[in-house]
Amino acid sequence: MTTFKTDQYACPACSKEFSAQTVLTLSHRGQDSDFFPHYVGENPLPFFLVQCPACSYAAYPEDYDPEKKKERRVATGFIKRTMALPLAKKMPAEALRFFLSARIYEETERNPYHIANLYLRGSWCCRIEEARKAELELQQLAIRHFKLALDKSTLKNPDNVPVVTYLIGELYRRLEDKKSAREWFFNVPEVVLDSEQHWILELTQKQAELNEYSIN
Repeated sequence: MTTFKTDQYACPACSKEFSAQTVLTLSHRGQDSDFFPHYVGENPLPFFLVQCPACSYAAYPEDYDPEKKKERRVATGFIKRTMALPLAKKMPAEALRFFLSARIYEETERNPYHIANLYLRGSWCCRIEEARKAELELQQLAIRHFKLALDKSTLKNPDNVPVVTYLIGELYRRLEDKKSAREWFFNVPEVVLDSEQHWILELTQKQAELNEYSIN
């Protein structure tokens, strides 16, 4: 079951003060092969982020910390230009919130791993609304930044390396790029260092087999 809390925020971009709901508790039963949880109760995804009602700045609640305001600030013109992009115009409102946040994270040079996860969550929102084309484009953006995270070694937890490697393969599979999916699935066993991560090997094997039979 999803529950919420309400807090006060001041926008780092336009200084607007406002109240917003965020997730307090949630639960889920199962998940898709790209880790999209099957939430119980109201969908919490739109409430993971806080969005300014004045300029549309969107970010995680901790990004509104007054002590981080300077490093999190972007020009409101950047937000308007982002919202005017062709991709932004064709995605559901919930997905747009994650897209905006990811673009803001890019503009402020944040960790590519976190940027990738924002794009991934945006793709989940598109899946819920059956906005297939926007989902595919957000998956492509997620892949790009997950690759950057691996290339730049920005994953603070080494246990995340095989998970991200698998996820890149799975996203390629969903994009029907069998060759790239095969290559990334093949790499997963090479980066598993912890015997407790046997689950990712089993999942990789399962999805690699699906990839060969073109089941998406």
